[in-house]
Amino acid sequence: MKNVIQVFLKTSIFLLIGCNVPAENGPERVVDKQFTKTVGNISFTIPSKGYAYDNRKKLVEECLEAIKSNIALIKLHDYTDTISIQFLASREEMKKQTGMTPSGIAFVQPKIVYIVANGDPKQVKPPIKHELMHMISMTTWGYPAHDSNWMNEGLAALAENNCNGYNDEQIYRYLFDKNMLVAMHNLTTSFYKQPEMIAYHQAAYIVQYLLSKYDVEKFKDLWIQGFAAFEKIYGVAFSQVQMEINRTAKQDYRSAPSINWDTFQGGCL
Repeated sequence: MKNVIQVFLKTSIFLLIGCNVPAENGPERVVDKQFTKTVGNISFTIPSKGYAYDNRKKLVEECLEAIKSNIALIKLHDYTDTISIQFLASREEMKKQTGMTPSGIAFVQPKIVYIVANGDPKQVKPPIKHELMHMISMTTWGYPAHDSNWMNEGLAALAENNCNGYNDEQIYRYLFDKNMLVAMHNLTTSFYKQPEMIAYHQAAYIVQYLLSKYDVEKFKDLWIQGFAAFEKIYGVAFSQVQMEINRTAKQDYRSAPSINWDTFQGGCL
């Protein structure tokens, strides 16, 4: 995930997507071993056999539900754009399509999202909510400031809010207990150089706290203006907010969860 995003940043290819919750279904077809279906403004392409095809109804519904929940999370009334979502059977297929091997990826042009879905319980689950949140937030608010990458990834991780059975606050509580949290300076200046499973979930809980305690417009302003504007926007130093974040996590979870970190670092299954 981290390497993919770094490639995007270096080539100015960002994860952008837009879509609303459509009301009408279009025709279904099988062309060149690909099943296609249109739901409102969203076109789906799925291999005509295998796990994704057998579960095509579930995957389409999951995409539509992801859009609804992501819109609700950042308090949007609606969201409109025309996009394509293509499910792939493997990371090898992903490499053929994109030249890279993540489990999910999306491009601004031609507004297409690629997601690996093969039902393998040992593989990272399809990052549907994560990828759609990247797209919705960036097409709504624009590209984040350089030191707002932690917000971009944190918001996308929060959209899932589940990794190996733990929510982001539980993971944050564990990281706090084990003294594993990354300094905020490092999150804002070099997010993609930090340990991925720490940085993404730490950022996710900070995002969750900010969205739950303050107006989403402040979050949007911080996204655009960058972390240096935090005190101007929120009216309080981040160091004070950080203490409250830690206190809240400790109150909500008196004991840190028993996470097997060696296993956990393998990814969210």
